[in-house]
Amino acid sequence: MFTLRRYTPFILLAGDVLALLLFVAVGQRDHDLVDVANPLGRLLLVTASFAAPWAIAGWLLGAFPRGEAVSARTLLARSLNTWLVAAPLGVLVRAYLLGLVVVTRMFLVAGLAFGGLFLFTWRAAFLLVWNWLDRRAEAKQSESAMGASSS
Repeated sequence: MFTLRRYTPFILLAGDVLALLLFVAVGQRDHDLVDVANPLGRLLLVTASFAAPWAIAGWLLGAFPRGEAVSARTLLARSLNTWLVAAPLGVLVRAYLLGLVVVTRMFLVAGLAFGGLFLFTWRAAFLLVWNWLDRRAEAKQSESAMGASSS
């Protein structure tokens, strides 16, 4: 388990990008914004407009822990702080890349709420699996330590 800790930031970032990709895909589908000529290109462009600010802000604000054991509360708090910075930036980057002149308040609120829902659902699932793996590794260590001491 300790060797996996070194990969935590990369696992989190990959899952975050997939969560944002899903958020954008659902949003484009529900609002009939899918570009018929190039659906994948627009999907990736809009996802990148949210993922880039998220990755930069997350790196600066500690949403991607590097090897240290992080509690669920700490990780989710750092994630919330990061999302409150990254989501408005992502909305502005998206507007710029798509050539939009106006960003509606409702889109900003929806982006904050639903994008955050996708990210926090993924991160909560990550924490559940991570803690389960951690407990399992500790149980194996305890078993092997008990087996070694009884020999």
